Amino acid sequence: MEVTLIHNSKAGDDNQPSKDVLLSLIEQAGYDVNYQSAKHDNWVAALENPGDLVVAAGGDGTVGQVAQRLVGQNIPMTVLPLGTANNIAKTLGLMDIPLEQLVEGWATAQRIKSDSAIASGAWGTTQLIESLGMGLFAHTMSKVENSGHLKHTESAEDELTTVLNLLKQRVSRCPARALTLSLDGKDISGEYVLLEVMNIQYVGPNLHLAPTTSLNDGLLTVVLVREGQQNKITNYLTDCLAGKCDLAPFTQYQGQHLQIRGEEFDIHADDKILSKGDLASPDGSIVIDVSVAPQSLEFLLPES
Repeated sequence: MEVTLIHNSKAGDDNQPSKDVLLSLIEQAGYDVNYQSAKHDNWVAALENPGDLVVAAGGDGTVGQVAQRLVGQNIPMTVLPLGTANNIAKTLGLMDIPLEQLVEGWATAQRIKSDSAIASGAWGTTQLIESLGMGLFAHTMSKVENSGHLKHTESAEDELTTVLNLLKQRVSRCPARALTLSLDGKDISGEYVLLEVMNIQYVGPNLHLAPTTSLNDGLLTVVLVREGQQNKITNYLTDCLAGKCDLAPFTQYQGQHLQIRGEEFDIHADDKILSKGDLASPDGSIVIDVSVAPQSLEFLLPES
């Protein structure tokens, strides 16, 4: 069995296994491995002839980028979670399984179809594996990327705590936006400080915003927090910092297609930030369509 391994050696903290350790694990399990570094563009070309299985070893950024390339390709992929949040791996149920057991389990693992999503607007079209959002998370992600807040964190846990604190600090400074929202024709418009269109259960620093989302139900989960409900976010983040980050107490809807209309806001599409300049039409208006792409991916999921 031939495996293409796409590895981000910079993912997570210093406790993650090296390239040599990963290769040894996979080869000892009886697989031929084509190793590709996620830090070089060659991995994209390698997916033109990926063999029998694609393995993404890294965090959500690496896993998401690989999955985007495999949408509609009928090629199974699996995940070795090495990142900080590992939201995709958590949704897949892979986080409590040792790496050795994950690799050993590939031989008998189930091939499970999974949904993805497609977002389109003035900037073009983007495949979504995780989520698209406006408001607090998009606002904070753009600041974190350009700051030095995460440079001195010593572990993945420290990094998650730092991001939770940054989110909490920014709740009161995150402006509400008037959004015209249509979910499968239903009007759910309002003024919102947070909008997340979820394809998986978790977002950001392991926030469990969409617990009812399943891998292949053909539905997106839309999570909303209205202006005036900022205290719900603050209280939830406080609980998360205290280690009690259970289900989020935010309004949720499910549907197949969401249209977002508004002005003057940025979004995140998975881990990519799109500014209002990217999103706006010549008249300044923003129109974004997000649709589910049912069962467009295939994951290999070893039993726990």
